Amino acid sequence: TVFKEVIKPRYEDRTGNTLEVIGNWQGILSKIRQSPEDDPPFDVTVGVGRTNYLGGQDDLWEPVEYDNLSNAGAIKPRLRSYQMSETGVPVAYGVHAYVYNEDTASWTPESWADVQSSQAENLALPSDFWLKLFMMSALLRDDEPLADEVYDRKYMDSLFETLEELPVATFYQGTQQLWTALGQGLADVGHYFLAYGLKRAQTTDEYPIGVTVPEPTTGYIDYYQIVRGTDRKPMAEEFIDFLLDPEIQSAYAAEFSLGFSNEETEYPDQTAEKLPITDEELNQVAFQNFARVAEFSGEMSDRFRTFVQDN
Repeated sequence: TVFKEVIKPRYEDRTGNTLEVIGNWQGILSKIRQSPEDDPPFDVTVGVGRTNYLGGQDDLWEPVEYDNLSNAGAIKPRLRSYQMSETGVPVAYGVHAYVYNEDTASWTPESWADVQSSQAENLALPSDFWLKLFMMSALLRDDEPLADEVYDRKYMDSLFETLEELPVATFYQGTQQLWTALGQGLADVGHYFLAYGLKRAQTTDEYPIGVTVPEPTTGYIDYYQIVRGTDRKPMAEEFIDFLLDPEIQSAYAAEFSLGFSNEETEYPDQTAEKLPITDEELNQVAFQNFARVAEFSGEMSDRFRTFVQDN
């Protein structure tokens, strides 16, 4: 919605080009793999580190030529520090947070460690991706800097044990299950995304939603890739450079509480109060680095799926 209502008209007004916004993230990689190498279904795609890495393994992306991006110099260094930035430009990022029903929650979380306190109960956790929860578990254990335990197999058993000890009321599948659980009192507090939590709090009157970002916390980076075989590479670079423009990032930030890579981006107060923004503040965010877990991710996904089913 933000792309169609905010990004698309600004891009078309500025360049005279036409921007076609296609659906959601589902099936991006399979659609590219199934297409002729010289006729991809997209020119530019967006994805988190896992999508970027898996696509890179199949040579689906063009290498990033940062010299062709006039706004590249303003990207926060922390966001350029990962392997994925070689084939994807870090345009935006998000962090994980607590969301809760302010009318019914029996406890108000502040840090991730609060889920281990005696007052904690009825916790809702996502079941979609093992790494997301294991990074929270790593912050709870605090054996390594930030959440670096997730990148070492020797910690896997202990990270599972930490999750097993949490007062989990439900593992939710899909956003609506989370809001239903909080609304019906099936859960008091949920692990979720800051941007989507704040948007829900703004747009629903079903019940008051509280949103808290622990410090330190975990997060993800949105990378924008140029698809191999496109005959519009210069235009694709122009579009990504447009997305890095601080004016455009500020317009995006006004509508949705993501963080953005340009150091000059301006944020609404409600976002600035909760989101780590400066490059220094981002040192307190453990961003997912899928490249470092790719070797054993399949094994962990299977084990995590069984864990969720058994709990």
